[in-house]
Amino acid sequence: MKGKFTQFALGVLTGAFLFGGATAAAAGIVATPSWPPIYVDGQQVQMTAYNIGGNNFVKLRDIGQAVGFNVYYQNGVQVDSNAPYTGSAPARTVQAAQNSPTGTVHVGCYKEGPLTAGDSSGLMLSPSGVEYTVTSSNPAVAGVERVKGFWKVSAVSPGTAVITAAAPDGTSGSTTVTVTGGSQAPSANGTPDLTANMEIRQEMVRLINQVRRENGKAELPTEESLMNAAQDVSAQCIGKHRPYDHQALLCYGWPHSGMYNLIVIDVNSFPDIAQKAVTAWTHSPGHFQTMVMDEGSCLGTGVTIKDGTAYCFMVVGDPTGHNPYE
Repeated sequence: MKGKFTQFALGVLTGAFLFGGATAAAAGIVATPSWPPIYVDGQQVQMTAYNIGGNNFVKLRDIGQAVGFNVYYQNGVQVDSNAPYTGSAPARTVQAAQNSPTGTVHVGCYKEGPLTAGDSSGLMLSPSGVEYTVTSSNPAVAGVERVKGFWKVSAVSPGTAVITAAAPDGTSGSTTVTVTGGSQAPSANGTPDLTANMEIRQEMVRLINQVRRENGKAELPTEESLMNAAQDVSAQCIGKHRPYDHQALLCYGWPHSGMYNLIVIDVNSFPDIAQKAVTAWTHSPGHFQTMVMDEGSCLGTGVTIKDGTAYCFMVVGDPTGHNPYE
């Protein structure tokens, strides 16, 4: 993990920083957003860089999320190359399974309290150094997977699930994970309206295919599973890429990989949402490559408007690629 991080940082970046925002200025230094092509193990990832004095800088937390190590702030910036990315400090204590006798496996989440649908957390398993088998009693609520040697739980939909870890010697332990719809849920029961804003979404499809034609690429038809997945992701009202984006593809029946674009728009400043989204993606090299990718066979779009903000997503399905969460 440490070697992978070092190669990635040195091969792509000239520096990294943690502050947010589109443009930052301090002591006469101006940072301008840029989107150079960035690859992790040969796979292009979407990441915003900031050009300062001719050099591109990327947020350290964005690198951690792309490569798979944890970055968080606790009495200074902490980098844990042996833990999966959560963006949060690990819990001080491991939550043991209820009514489990001493000597059994202890299971806990890095994130304390309920998880929000679409969120994920690394699992803490004790004793360490054991090849555990981890299962979920209700994968439709909370699924588990092993990523880069670490187990994590992914919140899918509101409810509860028991996460159980079994050791080769027969000992086991469990913990109950609660998933909520969260304040961002589009309705009281957390179920998104998959037909919302269809007129805007269809206009986005038309404009994306116009860009493809202008660049010598074939138009892409819409695909129901991709349309539903993109709308579900937009309905979370979160302006960043997450593992949930790719998990949604599987949930709605697309078994392959896909590449996402997203943009968050102030609808008061830009009432033509579809045109603004596609124009912005066209002028961003990484997003543009997603729109005109040769491997794409179909297309999906999603738009959710909340509190004067539009969360716009598009996804191009790649039937030749493998979904890492399959």
